[in-house]
Amino acid sequence: MAIPTGTLTSSSTISNLVQTAYDQYVRMALRSIPVMRALADVKPVQQAMPGSSVVFSIYSDLNTATGTLTETSDVSSIALGNPSQVTVTLNEYGSAVTTTKKLNLTSFNDVDSALADIIAYNAADSIDVVVANVLTAGTNVIYGGTATGTSGITASGTMSVADIREAVVQLRTNKAVPRIGELYAAYLHPRQSADLRAEAGTGGFQELTKYVERTPFVAGAVGVIEGAFVVETPRVPSASNGASPAVTVYKAVVAGREALAEAQAQDISTVIGPEIDALRRFRTIGWYYFGGFNRLREAALYRIETATSIN
Repeated sequence: MAIPTGTLTSSSTISNLVQTAYDQYVRMALRSIPVMRALADVKPVQQAMPGSSVVFSIYSDLNTATGTLTETSDVSSIALGNPSQVTVTLNEYGSAVTTTKKLNLTSFNDVDSALADIIAYNAADSIDVVVANVLTAGTNVIYGGTATGTSGITASGTMSVADIREAVVQLRTNKAVPRIGELYAAYLHPRQSADLRAEAGTGGFQELTKYVERTPFVAGAVGVIEGAFVVETPRVPSASNGASPAVTVYKAVVAGREALAEAQAQDISTVIGPEIDALRRFRTIGWYYFGGFNRLREAALYRIETATSIN
């Protein structure tokens, strides 16, 4: 069939009728799995009363009694010392988004379902960052390379097998209880983990199933090395070493049980606000959490500060 001659009517001549097509499926921003809050394994068992803070008490063990008893003499009593106390202060956290009726009536996407997804992730993400900041403010620190402080960390002071080994040795020396079987938890930034893998070489990381029967699911876990299972998460905080030349320092944590305590008056919940404007055109959806975190046993927690070779 011959192509018609003359002027053709096309999408360019009637451009006002040509529309752009949109995918109704809404995609979210790239996300990481919230994992830091999982370290908060201590919560109030018998809270005496409501309050703005919760105090945890820890008794010290008695000194070992290695002397023999005398048959005709009574044993000498020992006075217990005051228990140490750790206070968890409860704070309010939350965020909200307000949408308009016009948006819901004119959008070709389901705004409410997308917003619910965004709000839920923001809640988990935000609390995970709060936890990370509490964990990395601990007093026990191992510095990468030959550094003795944050300012002394250089570009060559990257994460090493020796750093993990030292943290695990210190935790075992402190009698910290492992988290899974005989393994402690090491939360590393992916850049730190890459450096560790590069140094450890082929076979350096072992499967978690080789160490623990009926291995529990651990989000982000990539393997086991030197007595710790490694969890990769971009939530590991970083900051400048404060020196010249400036080096970005990542703050990994290695922990046993009862390193972190959580107290809460209300766990994370989704809140749908009432329509209170005159024409009921505005609706708020948000999340709310009333609680707090604090390090319970410093002896069960070590921070490893290192540089990274991965830019």
